[in-house]
Amino acid sequence: MALAETVLRKVHKLGLIPKAIKLLPVISFVMAIASIGWLLVLPLDGQYRNTYISENALMPFQVNSYFRESEWNIVRGYREEVKKFEYDPISSKAEVVEKWLNSFGYITTYHHNGVTNDTLYAILHAPRGDDTEAMVLAVPWYTSDKEHNEGGIALAAALARYFSKMSIWSKNIILVFPETSHYPLRSWVEAYHTSLDQTAGSIEAAIVLEYGKNGDHFDYYEMFYEGLNGQLPNLDLLNTANMIGFHESLPSSIQGTPSHEISKNTYFTRLRTLLRGIGSLTLSGLSRNTPGCEAFSGWQIQAFTIKAKGSNGPADVTQLGRVVDSTFRSVNNLLEKFHQSFFFYLLLSTRNFVSIGTYLPAAVLVSIAFALSSLGAVLNSGVKFDEYIGGLTTILSTFFGIELCGVVMAFSLPYITINAPKEFEDVTVFQILCQFVLINVAVSFSPLFNIKSKYKFNKAVKYGLIALSLFFISMLIMTLLIVHFALALIIGILAVPLTFIQPLTLLRYVNENKAQIKISLCLFVSNPFFVLFIAGSYLDAESGAVSLMRGLLTSWHELQCWTWFVVILGWFPAWLAIGLGVVFGEHEVDYSKAINKLKSS
Repeated sequence: MALAETVLRKVHKLGLIPKAIKLLPVISFVMAIASIGWLLVLPLDGQYRNTYISENALMPFQVNSYFRESEWNIVRGYREEVKKFEYDPISSKAEVVEKWLNSFGYITTYHHNGVTNDTLYAILHAPRGDDTEAMVLAVPWYTSDKEHNEGGIALAAALARYFSKMSIWSKNIILVFPETSHYPLRSWVEAYHTSLDQTAGSIEAAIVLEYGKNGDHFDYYEMFYEGLNGQLPNLDLLNTANMIGFHESLPSSIQGTPSHEISKNTYFTRLRTLLRGIGSLTLSGLSRNTPGCEAFSGWQIQAFTIKAKGSNGPADVTQLGRVVDSTFRSVNNLLEKFHQSFFFYLLLSTRNFVSIGTYLPAAVLVSIAFALSSLGAVLNSGVKFDEYIGGLTTILSTFFGIELCGVVMAFSLPYITINAPKEFEDVTVFQILCQFVLINVAVSFSPLFNIKSKYKFNKAVKYGLIALSLFFISMLIMTLLIVHFALALIIGILAVPLTFIQPLTLLRYVNENKAQIKISLCLFVSNPFFVLFIAGSYLDAESGAVSLMRGLLTSWHELQCWTWFVVILGWFPAWLAIGLGVVFGEHEVDYSKAINKLKSS
């Protein structure tokens, strides 16, 4: 007690608490920088781990695949047949493939989703199983690059023939042929768990296969594994497939990094893969050209997509078939669901990863930055506590009204987009995006013009709104950081300029517009739809932000991805509340600072 009393007296004597309160904006900024610094440290040697197999039953190196060069001519034969019906309707293609599968002993049927072409799927009942578990090989007719999945269909047909000749299976095998790996595949997965009559038990794992018009050879394969809403497949499944590929001398890649780059395994290649992984996980489900693995999210299905890249490399089509075969056989060994390895991780390469305990502090730090900034907005505003209590009703009612508008937009705008005629869908999305851009411009640059209005917030309401909004973002990040770390981190970092606004409002004084300009810039660059516009233009040069905005509006309806709700009910209302607080809030002019400046000059 004596020591504590001595410390408290020293703190009081030195005035550390008032000094700390004044430095809260600086401390908040340091926390935000520390969050970014934490990410930059993760790819350093000693901060990450090498991948390994946690579940001993998988035994990826113990599996000897018989899908050898003897099957090469079989694949070639099917590919020649697939070439013939490339331009036929999907219904005609499905009839041909259905005949092949029936001749192998598969039970075939169709899923009718009422929107796109019917989805053919086939079931091979396991000779040693009890029809309670299954594995899925999904092969869309068109790849995520909108190319005819010629090699994928041919390889799937050859694998189906090969699987039917083996008596080792204890889990059923399902082959699915959707039109694309976006809504048609997601619709089938949902129907499989709800309404389909022909099923084969709980799906343990799924592989989506893409092999376009590459011919017999390819350079390397790329793996996609991002699920919806921050979900990831069990790391054991990815490690199993990658180890099998390594055993087959197949170069591999993730996050769009060529295999020769990722094999260098330098700090910068690991950092690039890490940042691209965070970006891909954030945007997962927002594009219609999806790799397909996210279609299995939400049903405890471990899934990934394997895609052949290039056409002149040393790898041949049968090697890719052996990766699928050996992975299925490893999963076939499991007597229970995947549970041993990590479900929360970030890959730095195909052989290195960081687990949740290592990367989570990055999001925690940026959340603390917003919490401290919120506290600073209250304590450094010069407003007494009684005034805040008096304005509490106005603060809460204003923020509630903004949230209520957000709820209306959250459901009405996707409804308008989904029900718009298909030929006018892009126009509708563009109009909605333009409205948000106009709101951004109007709110962001209003402080430059000192708009006079009879509706004015007093200082308590103004700073109360700013503080509440910053705290709201802090709680939003804390809520998301475990279930969707990537989205939480991205929102936190991109919204950091909002933490500068309250200190800048205290710098307004006569004949100086620097503070107003800085406030307007902070509001403008932290708006979610400005970020969407920049990201959309970078990711898709043709459609630009319209494509990303369309994905945002339709992702819940098509894939049950809730990123739109996080943006429109979380980030945007907090931004708008701060903007309205700045635009309609009273501010006192600091004449003393102006006088001192004149004296010094």
